[in-house]
Amino acid sequence: MGRWWAWICCVAAGAVLPGLAPPVAAESWDRIGRYADLIRQAGTQTLVANDCPPALMGAFHEGRNALLLCANNLANDPGQIWTVLAHESAHVMQHCHSGPLLAVEQLGEARETIRRQSSQALRELRLYHPSQQREELEARLVQGLPAAEVEALFRRFCAERLIRR
Repeated sequence: MGRWWAWICCVAAGAVLPGLAPPVAAESWDRIGRYADLIRQAGTQTLVANDCPPALMGAFHEGRNALLLCANNLANDPGQIWTVLAHESAHVMQHCHSGPLLAVEQLGEARETIRRQSSQALRELRLYHPSQQREELEARLVQGLPAAEVEALFRRFCAERLIRR
């Protein structure tokens, strides 16, 4: 995979993740593999690149329906990889749902949850274009959930795609 594709993913998805919230560890590499399989069952490609720009951990490209993990920027650590996979899968859920995951009235509480988890993460949200902040807020919430909850949300928001396959 060339650098151009990773760059397109970064720009299109706004997915530069300079500082991640504390990772919620998946139980095992096997759990990560099963979740990646579930994402593929919903029709989303899962790709791994070794030539991503330095700050890019992962991305979701809606037009290609592809989730990218940047192996060259990720440690060989299931906790970190799970965090990025969960974050990017939230963007897949938004794509499946054709919009945001949270109702407008839930956004204040969501921001407060992110602030409690990491004040840096809240500051980083402000670096995104206003049109991307809600999507990124939701993705940061998802990345902080236990693996079973992330999978349950994915099954809920992408159920139609899973049934059709």
